[in-house]
Amino acid sequence: MQFFKYTITITPDEETTNAYNVSVPAFPEIATCGDSYEEARFMAQDALELVILSHLDEGQKIPPDKKPAKIDKKSRVEEIVVTISHQVTASPADYVKNAIFQSSRSS
Repeated sequence: MQFFKYTITITPDEETTNAYNVSVPAFPEIATCGDSYEEARFMAQDALELVILSHLDEGQKIPPDKKPAKIDKKSRVEEIVVTISHQVTASPADYVKNAIFQSSRSS
């Protein structure tokens, strides 16, 4: 089990009442929202879990936490801890080795 701590920014939506937008500076590809502050926070945690799992599955580096460069007066900044249980059972190289071994045996 691995633990990751990331900073998130939750900002009230200027156009919609009771809506909040979330950004994660370390993962610019994450953009989520919620109809309440609590839902926005939950959505941020969910998005972080999915992106981290995707990075791990694809063998990509997990970026370090990053603080927001600019904070709006209405925004709240907090840290979220994400727990990931991840186990890699095989890599693409394992499949290639297995395929090569099988094809050389059948010749």
